[in-house]
Amino acid sequence: MLATSQRCLARSQRLITSSHLSSSLCSSSPPRYSRLLSTTSVRRQSNHGDVDGLPTIFDRPPASVAVLGGGLTGLATAFWLAWWHPQMKITIYEASNRLGGWIDSEEVKVKGLTGEKGSVWFQRGARMVNPQHSKGPLYRYDDLAFYLLVTQLGLSEQLQNAPETEVMGKYIYYPDHLVQLPDKSMTLLEVWQTLRKEPLFEGLFPSLWSFGKTRLRQLFTSTLKPPTQDAHSQNELSVGEHFTKMFGRPDLVENVLSAVMHGIYGGDVWKLSVQRTPFWDVLKDGRYPRLPPAYTWLDTPDAELLNWVRGDACRELAEDHLTTSAHWFPSGLNELTDALVEFLKKRGNVTIRLGHRVTSMTYAAKADRVAIRTSKQPTPITYEKVISTLYAKTLADICSPGTLPSLEKSTATTIRVVNLWYPEPGLNHPHKGFGYLIPQSVPFQENRHFILGVMFDSDREWVPNPHRPGQYINRGKDTIRGTKLTVMMGGHYWDHLPPHEIPDEQTAIRYAKKAVARHLGFSRATNDTAVVSTKLCKDCIPQQLVGHRERMKAAHEELLAAFRGRVAVAGGSYQVPGVLPSIRAALDIARQIRGSFHWQDATRAVEIKSITVGDTGLWRFAAPVRSMVRVDKSGFTALRGHDRRLAIIRRKRAESEMEREE
Repeated sequence: MLATSQRCLARSQRLITSSHLSSSLCSSSPPRYSRLLSTTSVRRQSNHGDVDGLPTIFDRPPASVAVLGGGLTGLATAFWLAWWHPQMKITIYEASNRLGGWIDSEEVKVKGLTGEKGSVWFQRGARMVNPQHSKGPLYRYDDLAFYLLVTQLGLSEQLQNAPETEVMGKYIYYPDHLVQLPDKSMTLLEVWQTLRKEPLFEGLFPSLWSFGKTRLRQLFTSTLKPPTQDAHSQNELSVGEHFTKMFGRPDLVENVLSAVMHGIYGGDVWKLSVQRTPFWDVLKDGRYPRLPPAYTWLDTPDAELLNWVRGDACRELAEDHLTTSAHWFPSGLNELTDALVEFLKKRGNVTIRLGHRVTSMTYAAKADRVAIRTSKQPTPITYEKVISTLYAKTLADICSPGTLPSLEKSTATTIRVVNLWYPEPGLNHPHKGFGYLIPQSVPFQENRHFILGVMFDSDREWVPNPHRPGQYINRGKDTIRGTKLTVMMGGHYWDHLPPHEIPDEQTAIRYAKKAVARHLGFSRATNDTAVVSTKLCKDCIPQQLVGHRERMKAAHEELLAAFRGRVAVAGGSYQVPGVLPSIRAALDIARQIRGSFHWQDATRAVEIKSITVGDTGLWRFAAPVRSMVRVDKSGFTALRGHDRRLAIIRRKRAESEMEREE
């Protein structure tokens, strides 16, 4: 719970020196992963040969690249291209007058209860990330791309974290009060009383009984399925339909899962594809043959990423955070995007064009290039490669009508974010923790302003000092303590509203203050002390609805037909939305453009083909291959357990050293 991971401080210089950064992809394989990699048994099948033989139009990296969109995905893509290719001419087109996309923070001057002056940071977009490696029955490694980016930018010491031992209370508002979800802070008696008495959990026990029977049936019948069966060939269902089928009733779907979908996507639980949500990672192991205890299934791209990411800095940062449940930066994730911008502005081969809204994109057949026109650049400029990180529907709109019909069907939700800061600390207590979400099943009279959820930002940033009762450790950048909340409203509830009916700033602020006061019991006098800020994030969260995989498969073919492999796409419209998937998508497309490379270990030079997403960025949707590989996890779990113990010992030693210093 320390403001900065103390175990990192002792080697801060070693982690971010240029020698480590320049060799971050060239060092020997991390010990934690070495045995896993050496014992990986790849069992994938294709109707068209090995996936590594995927054809590409490039026999060399393109000399000129245009990146459409200056959000996190676009900046990270440009960063890795500029890092690997100092001679490549890279141009970033951004329609607005700022970079960073939906990651946006604002410093606001405030006064405390006694008149003291200070400042607080309001965050409008994503504010934290959750490490994904070694979680659950299936492993994911998008966070390795995040750790790689953090180390290359030299941000390891700024990275804040919450250990997995820290309990952050999570709540759901239903039907007219906050209900705490069971966690480690509750006794067994409290858990039992909550599950038995709260209407939120109506139908829980019969639903779990039905779910258990369904899962057992899947696990036992999976031995009869051929090894070549692809989990994605199953009939695709929405999250609501899938879990209603498994639970045998819709209670938990409407009361709990719909709230979770509001918090992640702002979307409708009955429309979002279950295959494009975190639930699928846990559920899809039943779609494959059962394995002996020593083996597990791993996504093929993740196995390939494990085999590729190298470097002491990235490895040590990942190992330091084996017991971390969340990451953030003191003033917000804008510290990450600001570092990317600072790096790119110093590169002579990178041009940033702000206020340039792309108006058309066409294929110049004679030159075999892509021509770009913008609102400030009517004369077309051609590029060998274009990478679009724009919202998919926007991309379809700038192409000739009918060029990308699959992307024209894309949808996204609009979220209004209202930030509130009250000078009195702890106003949300006794409801301490992460915050609360509101499910679709809440009656209209209890949610007439379409609130999706409220986050308790001050509880995450200010935590009690375990060594000094009554004092707090500041894990953010605020200079004065108060109660800071973020209210999210709109989402799928506003899908069919015309623009003029979406609440304006003053109306949204009034709605947010009323809702928070009703939910948390604030008085009118308390509400009047709030310092507020708001932002409308239009089409900010792409919705991957049922049929997304087939649409992306069709889009892959449409992009190839229209642009001959010269245009690729990346971002939340295609891959799973979120900070970690966005960084992973940027890394994948940059590696695809890079082609192949060499790394040198102690005994040999190995050439690794890095063709991972194809020339369109959508090859994984179209590839006729198994999506999983079987790996021997015995070495991995042993190493992971060993490293976890080391991490805990390091943390305790750091805390003891701090106690002695104090």
